[in-house]
Amino acid sequence: MKVWPKLFMILVVGYLTMTRAFAYLGVPPAKLFIGELAIGTFLLAQPRAVLRGWIEPLMQPSPLSEIAIAFACFLGYGWLELLRGLGKEYSPILALQGFAFHYYPICFFIGLWIATVDRSLLRRTIHLAAWTNGVYGLAYIIFLNRIPMSVPGTVDVQIFGQPEGSSLVVLGLLCLEKKVSRVWHLLLLNLVVMLCLQVRAEYLGFILGAILWCFLTRRVDRLVGAFAAVAVLLAVGLVANVRAPAPVTRGGQISSREIIGRVVAPFDQELAEQWDPDAKSQAGTAMWRVRWWNRIWEETHRDIESAFLGQGYGYPLASLIGYKERDIRTPHSVFFYALGYGGWIGVAIFFALQLALARTLWHAWQVTGNPFGPVIWLAFLSGAFFGNSFETPFGAVPFYVLAGMSAAPLYAKALSYANLTRAHILQVAGR
Repeated sequence: MKVWPKLFMILVVGYLTMTRAFAYLGVPPAKLFIGELAIGTFLLAQPRAVLRGWIEPLMQPSPLSEIAIAFACFLGYGWLELLRGLGKEYSPILALQGFAFHYYPICFFIGLWIATVDRSLLRRTIHLAAWTNGVYGLAYIIFLNRIPMSVPGTVDVQIFGQPEGSSLVVLGLLCLEKKVSRVWHLLLLNLVVMLCLQVRAEYLGFILGAILWCFLTRRVDRLVGAFAAVAVLLAVGLVANVRAPAPVTRGGQISSREIIGRVVAPFDQELAEQWDPDAKSQAGTAMWRVRWWNRIWEETHRDIESAFLGQGYGYPLASLIGYKERDIRTPHSVFFYALGYGGWIGVAIFFALQLALARTLWHAWQVTGNPFGPVIWLAFLSGAFFGNSFETPFGAVPFYVLAGMSAAPLYAKALSYANLTRAHILQVAGR
């Protein structure tokens, strides 16, 4: 039983650190990947773990009933959209890959169970992720990104994936560590990686998550310290004029001026050009997405059926802007992903699930005093409006597993409630 917490800890850390490259471990030609294999194997080996966390709260009131009902509706709607896509003779492979968006939340209930089996798992997972993401991330920025090797069985999946766990790790350390001075080196290392990778969606998630953490813990000093550390790093880089080639996946240069320019470019290209000579390109990537989002909006609202139900899974969403080089399923926005494939009903059900999850994590914070759950929920969701997170395994799986871990005290409470209810029924029955 103890092996499952360790396996999922490795899964979470691998996804956060190597993202797409780690996701493709498995048998790519057969579309069998490590995350799906791990989830399927767990469900076969430990069906009672998920049944008790998900199915039982559907049958009787418990602290997990709201999230259990929301997930049941979300999964059911996913089946409907999968069948619609197959009925329209879209690609079955693309349809099944799109449907994964709906079954990834099962990882929340897996996280509940494994953190109940191993109560120190959450803190150890964040620490392992901090070391791995920090060291690997630095190596990736310096040289690993330039090694032209692909994952066997693929063409365009680099064997060294871009790390995306920096903001989550920093927020996790702030939430879980009573004395930040003990982990200052991990915080600094991951802040450097986050700044150098220059992912704007991650910046946004980190800022909002840090503000919520400050509000819940009333630790303004730590928030000021975190932002001061970022400001000092940028100021040192600006004064020393530190420059280095950015990873090939990001383009441009790594410097304080380019970081500022990349952030400003989507809002004011002329101002950004004063800082970053590649500001036009950085603004262009944002505008390319906006044009795609506009086409999704127009196509969704062309008739009543598509407005309510979307296009169904397997629909070639990238073809709306004439992109045919390869299949891109996600428009880098969870809102337009849900709207394009599932219509306004899909959007409503997805955000109902997120609201139920937020309420569950809020309740867990009230029980434990640990703000980790609400903080990572806000950081992850806000970043997902401008990135590919909930619809990809390297985003959704670690998020839902970690969210489940943070809500594990509610799972124990739900089990106690269920046992008390059964005992009361037997007592009334005279047994």
